[in-house]
Amino acid sequence: MAILTIVVLLLLTVFASGVAIGVPAARVAVSDATVTPATPTAGAPTTVTATVRLSGGSTSAVTLDRVELVSSDDDNFRDDVVARATDLGSLSAGETLTVPITATFDTPGEHDLRIRATVTDADNDETTVTRPISVIVEQGVPQVSFDAPNAVVGADSSVQATVSNPTNAALRNLSVRIMTPETGERSVREIPVLAAGTTTTLNLSVQPRQPGQQQLTADISYLTPSGTVQTVDETELMRVKPLANDVGVRVSRSTGNNQNNAGGVAGGIGGILGGQSDLQAGGSQQDGAEQGEVDVTVSNFGNAPIDSVVVIPQTANGTIVTEIGRVIVDETLSPGTASTVTVDTAQAEQIGQLRFAAAYELAGERHTVSAKFNRQTPGAVDLTGVDLSVKSNGSVDLRSNLANTGGSEISGVVVQVVSSEYVTPEYPRRSYFVGTLGSSEFAPVELTASVDVQNATEVPVRIQYTVGADRVVETTTISLPPNDETDGTTPGGGEVGVILSVLLVGAVIVISGVFIMRRRE
Repeated sequence: MAILTIVVLLLLTVFASGVAIGVPAARVAVSDATVTPATPTAGAPTTVTATVRLSGGSTSAVTLDRVELVSSDDDNFRDDVVARATDLGSLSAGETLTVPITATFDTPGEHDLRIRATVTDADNDETTVTRPISVIVEQGVPQVSFDAPNAVVGADSSVQATVSNPTNAALRNLSVRIMTPETGERSVREIPVLAAGTTTTLNLSVQPRQPGQQQLTADISYLTPSGTVQTVDETELMRVKPLANDVGVRVSRSTGNNQNNAGGVAGGIGGILGGQSDLQAGGSQQDGAEQGEVDVTVSNFGNAPIDSVVVIPQTANGTIVTEIGRVIVDETLSPGTASTVTVDTAQAEQIGQLRFAAAYELAGERHTVSAKFNRQTPGAVDLTGVDLSVKSNGSVDLRSNLANTGGSEISGVVVQVVSSEYVTPEYPRRSYFVGTLGSSEFAPVELTASVDVQNATEVPVRIQYTVGADRVVETTTISLPPNDETDGTTPGGGEVGVILSVLLVGAVIVISGVFIMRRRE
């Protein structure tokens, strides 16, 4: 009986001890939790603020060792710590402590997490409590890509930035600032509002200092839907080309339509023979020449824009012709483009040879390139004394004189019949090489062809020649005689044949009469 009593007393002691152990001296809890910003985005910092409270019924103060944000790894049956804060201070009974924990979520979507707080009381007993929290992360920060295909050393080179908003809310006060290269006329661009799911393009510029592959870095700042300012960095590689300064000047007689068509060569035969010239507005060229107007074309063959382009008329020794004055061509001339201005030189008729200099700015430096212009009327051609005969079988023989009616020599002159639906060049003179003609000189031309006499109405003739540095091509047409006159003679040849026949008959009669009279004698 005594033994039973001892056993009962021992059990009661154990049960009493167990109850004491199960009631901790520190009653701690995570009483509240908030997420900032309210709409987190992938790749941007997100702060979870936990409020840890020690109950007023706690018998011991505690030290808050750490507060952790953890996620469960179900595959490995463990918890992964996303972020933590440590050495947070102490709590007395009834006190609270607010602890911010900052983390970055790389993937959008819902993240089920737990806040885990660990404290130690005066007896070095450790207590851990948790609180679940769900963080919904939206798609990341604005997506920005850069394209600088024509970056050139020292020149203000265009950079196109494509900015997308992948989030579900509008982004405001979005700014893109290029940080390197550090210089550029348009290094900052702003977007007041970029709606959700939209894309826009910004035009910026940089001025690289060295060729080759180098980094382009930019800061992108924006106001999130929750009202906080976020900043992200973007870095891309770009290839920079060496600067190419290649600008050309071309001077020609004005065509009347501000186009540099053929170096000021007039197209005379089109007007005389009723044909058409390959030169646009050939007649107006003569008018422009009479009025002293010339077209000056500045072409940018380089790989960077040229700015402040001005044409300066000069004499042969470089003196500025004040009677004409400077002429503005363009504020900016992009690579691969050209611009033409018409300059009236009538006030400088006493100057035989002019020089037109184009001054421009490239990569911060001033440059000049020039071209000479001779005021003498250039070479021009004209077909005169055209004699065209058509035989009944369609054979055509064309004879004429080709004259140089201009003021300078032309060379490489070739005249040929142009093949068409009803006209075919024929041996032996499909084309005729004239060669060189000085001013006011002429040369005979002979061409042969065959035509469909039932359908053809004209014979096209092409004339090619070189004047100065220009190769000129002109085409004219020569009308065929009506079908009833196609009898082996030129137009009007029928009357000539009748006259010849009458004369021949008359001559025979006269000779016969004379012979008969002599016989009678």
